Amino acid sequence: MNKNLSIYVDRLKDGHTQKIEEEISSNFLDVKEEELSFPSPVSIQGKAYLADDELVLQFDIHTQFIMPCAICNEKISLPIEIKNFYHVEPIAEIKGHIFNFTELLREAILLQIPPFIECNNGKCPERKTLSRYIKKEEKAAPHSKKDHVHYPFADL
Repeated sequence: MNKNLSIYVDRLKDGHTQKIEEEISSNFLDVKEEELSFPSPVSIQGKAYLADDELVLQFDIHTQFIMPCAICNEKISLPIEIKNFYHVEPIAEIKGHIFNFTELLREAILLQIPPFIECNNGKCPERKTLSRYIKKEEKAAPHSKKDHVHYPFADL
């Protein structure tokens, strides 16, 4: 648990706002994948405040991740930028009036990672060499069998 990522609820009473500007190591993400790494620190800017009986967190989160291209397998570094991430936590559920948002931050970042990526903004140069192994969709003849098939539930 990272102590820098803790909000002390009692300090936010009477309309106070806690400004959050942190740059922390990406080790807290606890990613031990061969195909995924986080070489850059995680930058967090935002604030925490109370609204009625709830703690409100608002952040902008920035970091980088490295993952191989799905086509050529070359390592690619891409940014993760989460703008205006909000989280609301009921104060009654915060034990000891100290809210640590390490797991919340970890989840928000990991959910931004796509299942696969492709280099050159989706135009990997190796795609041409693989095209001969990919089945091409055949165009149906104008009066094929598909035209004479009845779909009874199509108009529901």
